[in-house]
Amino acid sequence: MGCEVRRRSFIRMVAATTAGILGAAMIAACGASPEDAAATEQRDRAETAADGFVYGYAPVVLTRTRANMTCLLPINQLYNQPQMSGPDSRTVVAPNVDTLYSVAWLDLRSGPILLAHPDMGERYFGFQLLDIYSNVFANIGTRETGSSAGSFLIVPPGWTGAAPDGTAAAVVVESPTWDAWMIGRTLVESMDDQPAAQAAQKQYSMRVVGPAPTTTPPPLPPNDCGNNPAPQAVAASGPEFFDELAAVLAANPPPEADAPLLEEIAQLGVTPGATPSTGDPEDVAALASGVEIGGQRLDDLIAEGSDGPAGSWTTLEDAGRYGTDYLHRATVAKIGLGANVPEESMYHVTREDTDGETLRGSTGYALHFDADQLPPVDPKGFWSITLYGPDMFLVPNSIARYSIGDRTPGLVRGDDGSLDVWISSSPPPEGRTNWLPAPEGEFVLMLRAYLPTDQSWSPPAVQPAE
Repeated sequence: MGCEVRRRSFIRMVAATTAGILGAAMIAACGASPEDAAATEQRDRAETAADGFVYGYAPVVLTRTRANMTCLLPINQLYNQPQMSGPDSRTVVAPNVDTLYSVAWLDLRSGPILLAHPDMGERYFGFQLLDIYSNVFANIGTRETGSSAGSFLIVPPGWTGAAPDGTAAAVVVESPTWDAWMIGRTLVESMDDQPAAQAAQKQYSMRVVGPAPTTTPPPLPPNDCGNNPAPQAVAASGPEFFDELAAVLAANPPPEADAPLLEEIAQLGVTPGATPSTGDPEDVAALASGVEIGGQRLDDLIAEGSDGPAGSWTTLEDAGRYGTDYLHRATVAKIGLGANVPEESMYHVTREDTDGETLRGSTGYALHFDADQLPPVDPKGFWSITLYGPDMFLVPNSIARYSIGDRTPGLVRGDDGSLDVWISSSPPPEGRTNWLPAPEGEFVLMLRAYLPTDQSWSPPAVQPAE
């Protein structure tokens, strides 16, 4: 290799030997001064920390979300949101306005949990289960388990106990981590249908059925309600971000596949249960730099959008199953935390028009669907286009319409069956029927297709209105 030293990065999968492993002596032997060697090594350590930031982004955001929500919702209890999401729904980014949510945060140290639902008939519903690293490990509902009444026993990692009394008929679902997030979605067909959807929600049940395991890892740190850090401001914590990651690693041992990266960041003091922000000053400096570098990686990737022509939509492919693709996992957590697996739902996102310009409500746009190019979904599924601000939360508007989809009443179609959606800060001359209101400034569009029948489909480009 001579004097060519190449830095490795697990996340960017650069297969080369790091300057950190070779050490300053190797660099000095190649003609660099000790000062240059030290600077190079510190840069390498910062890049390792950046890898750690990207790795930890999703679990830390998920844990922060858990902390904020469980200040209001007790652990191991199911909460049914009785109303559709709106601009005041700011706990989790990119809420949908198609379903009523049911939410529970599970701590399986208390023992197995029994979830039951009634016969749901033709109504779409689903309970999505995510581990603390944001991987989807199960879906219960219309697609995966059917609409007939059912019961499911959610058990902790490695559970080998006998089924608790009264649960012998329940389907066993093992969680990979001790802490987990359950997101239930109950479709609302129309405003008139909302009471019936609420009635269905009220028939869901969830309870701990025990017994508690005899050996468990430590719990996540207790909440500091009123002072919990915001999930949307992770990078602002600097090196203390890694204290949060270390707590997650202690409470929820990660999969074996993560070992290579964890060995790297362990050299900077990031180990289960540690407080790396109080460690060696050089390590702390590297961690602080790593937060900045890693945060910029995410921002750059999101800003790049699709690699197709101007106006192409970015599709969150393989959401919910990330393996060791930590950059993809972090990106989804930043713009669509809680995204489901593609066979359950596809998510398409765009921030630009066919001219490559950032979407702005003052410009005004047309989104045209040919009759045979509407989002392909199963008859039991649904699709919608939702508008968010740059922060991925809903934006207030004069008619309280935040999405347009297959259940929007009164949409006007062309004589050929095509559909035009008008997106602007003021209604088009044709009127408000097909109008999706936007703020004057920047915005983001997300098209959801639940129970997609063609995962290769992509939405048409957004065109500036003429």
